Amino acid sequence: MSRRKTYEKYEHINKMFDKLEEQIVHAGDLSYMREQFYFIDEFHRQNYESLRVYYHQADDSPLIDGACYLIAIPEIFNVIDIFDYEVPFDFIFENGQLSPSFQQLDVYYQYMLAAALEVSDVKIFNPSGYSLGMNHWNIRQMKIFWQYTAIIRREAQ
Repeated sequence: MSRRKTYEKYEHINKMFDKLEEQIVHAGDLSYMREQFYFIDEFHRQNYESLRVYYHQADDSPLIDGACYLIAIPEIFNVIDIFDYEVPFDFIFENGQLSPSFQQLDVYYQYMLAAALEVSDVKIFNPSGYSLGMNHWNIRQMKIFWQYTAIIRREAQ
């Protein structure tokens, strides 16, 4: 990779971090914060807003809000019938095992959901989902995970 491409990649990453920091600083205004989110496409945004209505506790719980953001990804949202579950990540398990729905997801999204579960001390992969993700996610998937971290840490100042 040329030095210029590397520099441009670092510059792009730094801009993304600046945007995420701004979201956290303005976290008191949830509607402003949500307008600034990184979304894959308009379906991701629409799915997220629908999930926030269904899981109304997302306003008060950054973990539920972050879960809504992740499962709103069309490649996840379209595989599961999320409205059958009391909390967003319930679809991951079935009878104490990883559900068929979860296992049918792209492995990189499995890593992302595993990393999100690790925030609540639930570990489903060894090495961890976070470790696997950091070694395999592309920049788009990294942006999704960075956005997730800004959502769940919205109260950090």
